[in-house]
Amino acid sequence: MFALAGSGTIPAGILTLAAVGVFCGAVGKSAQFPLHVWLPDAMEGPTPVSALIHAATMVAAGVYLVARSMALFAASAEAALVVAIIGLTTSLIAATIALTQFDIKRILAYSTVSQLGYMIMALGLFGYDTAHARHSVGYYAGTFHLMTHAFFKGLLFLGAGSVIHAVHTNDIREMGGLRTKMPRTSYTFMIASLSIAGIFPLAGFWSKDEIVAATLDHPVFFVLTLAIAFMTAFYMWRLCFLTFFGEPRDPHRFAHAHESPANMTYPLVFLAVLAVSAGWVGLPMEWLTGHGIASFLYFGAEAPEHHTPAYWLMGVSLLVGLAGIGLAAAMYYWKKISADSVVRAVRPVHAFLYHKWYFDELYFAAIVNPLSRFAGLLWKFDAGIVDGAVNGAGWVVSGFGGLLRYLQSGRPQFYALTIGAVLVFAALAKLEANVAGARFPYLTVIFGAGVILLGLFARSGRDAGGPDEPSEAKEFQVTVEEKR
Repeated sequence: MFALAGSGTIPAGILTLAAVGVFCGAVGKSAQFPLHVWLPDAMEGPTPVSALIHAATMVAAGVYLVARSMALFAASAEAALVVAIIGLTTSLIAATIALTQFDIKRILAYSTVSQLGYMIMALGLFGYDTAHARHSVGYYAGTFHLMTHAFFKGLLFLGAGSVIHAVHTNDIREMGGLRTKMPRTSYTFMIASLSIAGIFPLAGFWSKDEIVAATLDHPVFFVLTLAIAFMTAFYMWRLCFLTFFGEPRDPHRFAHAHESPANMTYPLVFLAVLAVSAGWVGLPMEWLTGHGIASFLYFGAEAPEHHTPAYWLMGVSLLVGLAGIGLAAAMYYWKKISADSVVRAVRPVHAFLYHKWYFDELYFAAIVNPLSRFAGLLWKFDAGIVDGAVNGAGWVVSGFGGLLRYLQSGRPQFYALTIGAVLVFAALAKLEANVAGARFPYLTVIFGAGVILLGLFARSGRDAGGPDEPSEAKEFQVTVEEKR
């Protein structure tokens, strides 16, 4: 299929539709807009599970799918542009939402959504540039960031689990000053926060810098990518300052806080080492792999060669990350800027972001509630019409059977009388029709009604306590019971 896509034998419209369809799977799997709302709500499980989901397993599958299906996107510029726009939109939305959240795991969850959007955007830009025969580092950047992200994001979630284990709350407004109580957790968490902020020489710097480089030929993407990098550094260090620095905001929780045991902190230290050094495999190590990890992460026939480093771009990317950390420190560490005053000044914007762009309310109003009401109507139809028809049919059969049971008395005399009555009924009907020439068999109907009423009267009298059964019948019943 990929060979056919590259050969140009598949019509452009069908190829674009197929590529977008494949990408729809990645949208759901990697929580991209507009299906991004499920991932932050999936944080109710154990934190180690969250670490695996966000670092190495489920959400990474969508990015991997796009990378492995790059032949489709490189052959369709329109589909690749859709991928890039969705990735950028997702990254921007998630980063703005993370600015206002207070649940430590939810902040990290939106961070994951934002970083996944980074990767998807880079891959989409690679496909778009390749379709227009332009060089791009987007493929390498997106897949490289997928690898480095696994280490610092796994560390962040495990560190959050260690904090929650100590203070028994997810709300960072109830934390503060935990650096003195939990030094190993706090310092490893801050290393991961530096890495995701793109600070040199940690792992996140090398992969995020490549993503920024992939946007150089696309000014809108370039500016928004740097803005997202700034917001990432800000909300991650807002989280760090509110959690590990300052005065305890809940003395009771602080008094009971303690460092986690070694079986929880040793993995943090191990991941911290990787959060620092994992990005170094992207350096051009001629003695080891020729062009670093780029010798393995590429699309096409040959591995790309390293070009002259763009030091100015590295400097811009680093300054953006440091600026985000500096603003977070000014607001939450040095308190030079009042966070409450900023919130009051932009209250409508803050409310909009705090309520997650009102996506939940929109989806409930447009999808969930209408479907729920429609399901209620279907339930009423099922209970009233479908079940009513089935129950009505059963009632008719049961009623008809109840009438027929009066014909089953078990007495030969009754059967003989019934046969006689039927014969008389038939004779009367024949007589009225052929001899008297009556248009309606009044006499026959009167006779039939009389016989039925007489039978019902006799039956009711017997059920109410008529004469006893014959002695022969009693003796037969006694004999049968004795044999049993």
